[in-house]
Amino acid sequence: MSCMRQCPTQAIRVHNGKSTFSNELCIDCGGCISACPSSAIVPSIDHVENISHFKYKIILPTPVLYSQFDPRIHPYVIQEGLRQLGFDEVVNLTLTSAILTRAMKLYLRSYRGRRPLISSYCPSIVRLIQVKYPDLVELIIPIDVPREIAAREIRMTYPRKLGLKPEDLGLFYVSNCPAKIVAVRQPAERQKSWFDGVHSIREIYSALVPIVNELNKEFDPRQIPDDFSFGVGWISSGTLTRSLRLEKWLVVAGLDNVIKIFDDIETSRIRDIDFIEATAHMLGCVSGTFNVENPYVARANSMKQAEKYDTPLKLDEDAISRQLEEGRFYLENSVLPRPLRFFDTDLEISIKRMRERERVFNKLPQIDCGCCGAPTCMAFAEDFVHGLAELSDCIFLRPHHS
Repeated sequence: MSCMRQCPTQAIRVHNGKSTFSNELCIDCGGCISACPSSAIVPSIDHVENISHFKYKIILPTPVLYSQFDPRIHPYVIQEGLRQLGFDEVVNLTLTSAILTRAMKLYLRSYRGRRPLISSYCPSIVRLIQVKYPDLVELIIPIDVPREIAAREIRMTYPRKLGLKPEDLGLFYVSNCPAKIVAVRQPAERQKSWFDGVHSIREIYSALVPIVNELNKEFDPRQIPDDFSFGVGWISSGTLTRSLRLEKWLVVAGLDNVIKIFDDIETSRIRDIDFIEATAHMLGCVSGTFNVENPYVARANSMKQAEKYDTPLKLDEDAISRQLEEGRFYLENSVLPRPLRFFDTDLEISIKRMRERERVFNKLPQIDCGCCGAPTCMAFAEDFVHGLAELSDCIFLRPHHS
């Protein structure tokens, strides 16, 4: 029952030795994948060999991919390895991340509503708010994420630039976690993602390593084109906040810690904070489920890469401000609460369910042993109300025969 105990939203039940998932409660954090000692939970991903039907293939890797490699390997070598895997072009998210950081700062400066605003770039955090904290959805900052902004610009400009039909252009993302895969396949904030597919770092890395090692033996820095740029982006917890240079901020990482902070926001214990950067994984994206490197090593790698390879960027501040006013950087749709099965549109039915849940809960031992297949006694009471469990499933309420 490791997966059940790990799930922060109680989306997993275990009955007859098998686990079941509630799609409405799952926030795609990948905690169950990491917790399962038998590797029984396998994410659905796209595979590199399935890209060949596109005439021109572009890959946008998360900057976390570079942190999986020794910092002595130049990022250009890694990009060249991706091209040898079959991609025609590699697009770095450095510039888009810098532009969105500036746009976010402008938005925060002009915002006059309820605070604190909460970062939107971690999909698991957005889904956690939708499921457990519906009252906080209005605090999610409505600025879109770098990968989708960059992909949209490519979609709008490249077909004409390359003389291709839109359907001949394939856009692919390399993800560090399941949440971003789901954010591409089933986005909550837009009708459809701009990407055609998404690969995991683990899959891409295993294919890249032998290629990169061979390329690195013959690498000459003079091979690097003049327009090459690199940056580590927002891959570690706190990097976005440091870039924003705010006065009243809070950085929180790890779902258990995030839940405590969100509880405090709901009860108004946290005040005088303008912005909260929240990530599902303890060190941010460098701790993602699909990464292969130790997260602390990956964070050190990214810091060293930033020192050695970061490219200074010149941003057009007036253009960014104008594009923000035009709505170029905003989420396509507002983030809405995710309706849960426990409540009904009929208030009377909801109240009856809540009373029945409390009645059953008071009969239970309230020790959250998990032997019934539910993570807590309260979750078991909810399952009973919905006809998904019997009182005899609780070992303390099971009839005993001599």
